[in-house]
Amino acid sequence: MIIFASETFCIMKKIVLFLLMSALVVSPAFAREKEKAPKNEKVKNVILLIGDGMGLAHVATWMISQDYGPTAFDRAQFVGVSKTYSANNRVTDSAASATTMATGHKTNNGMLGMLPDGTEPENIGELARAKGIPMGLIATSYVLDATPGAFYAHAANRGHFKDIMEDLIALKPAVLVGGGRRYFTDEKYTGGENMIDKAVQAGFTYCETPEQFYETEATPILGLFSEGSYPMVIERDSDFLADALNHTLDIFGKSKKGFFIMAEGSHIDHAAHANNAEQMVFEMEEFDKAVNAAFDYADTHKGTLVIVTADHETGGVTLLSGDRDYTKGESGINVTYSTNGHSGSPVLIYSYGASAWKFGRVMENTAIFDQIKELLF
Repeated sequence: MIIFASETFCIMKKIVLFLLMSALVVSPAFAREKEKAPKNEKVKNVILLIGDGMGLAHVATWMISQDYGPTAFDRAQFVGVSKTYSANNRVTDSAASATTMATGHKTNNGMLGMLPDGTEPENIGELARAKGIPMGLIATSYVLDATPGAFYAHAANRGHFKDIMEDLIALKPAVLVGGGRRYFTDEKYTGGENMIDKAVQAGFTYCETPEQFYETEATPILGLFSEGSYPMVIERDSDFLADALNHTLDIFGKSKKGFFIMAEGSHIDHAAHANNAEQMVFEMEEFDKAVNAAFDYADTHKGTLVIVTADHETGGVTLLSGDRDYTKGESGINVTYSTNGHSGSPVLIYSYGASAWKFGRVMENTAIFDQIKELLF
């Protein structure tokens, strides 16, 4: 027993010595890693840019079209991955995905700001209103569409436009611009009310053209610049998304409490649904300019966080060589679509500015809301 105890004591001494030596060697390294760890920077402003339907291949197609020259996406400081599946489908739609980013809860496809059991979770618009933080929403489709709608409305179905308009008027986002004028005036959608008049009576400044919007700062602003969706890039001569974002930034720059802005490149999705690579590149170009504008703002306004992501991937896009014999050298690239619908592929998250590191990981899309809420509200 004594011999056994002695041997045990010797072994224990060796273990303790080993641990002490290890601590001396490892501790400085741990200290250095701690020094290098990203810091929690105070976030005052959040700009969320959503490329509707934008997968990695869409971004890659844009990069290739620029001969791999610098794009806004190259400026991102951190890149993460978002898992986009909905509550009832591995392939989400825009309503379910936008609801997740706006409320932190997954829901069924087609539902907007509402959970499968009918619960209406608090959205970013409601959080912003409670804190006195102005919210701006910009879309290149129409303002009642699923992506902008999730940030201010609660509806059992994304097509319940009257309910969505009522929530819009009640919430009064500081800026809401895009297309969709006919939904506010056609009795098919309004039940006989003129919802533009109702919005004006509730205090909105109504703008019928982008030019009118750029000339006013009298919030809340409702801008309806087309009867249906705002035209695709190929049908107009303007950088609407970047211009609208910059004017909204000018308006909100006076806010001492900060702000939240969501700007959507809606037609990336529409071009991919049509399997039209040329249109997709035009839409990616406009989106790229908006991303650069947001990054530029973050460079000059401390406390600004920019998040760039997608609600889902559209088109099942792959980039294939023009020749299977790769030994021949460059054979061109074919942008190939496997569907005219959505896919279940995860999408990337590009982040920049204050506390951007928090988005540089694989995450559920619910975590996008969770992090914004933690940092801004």
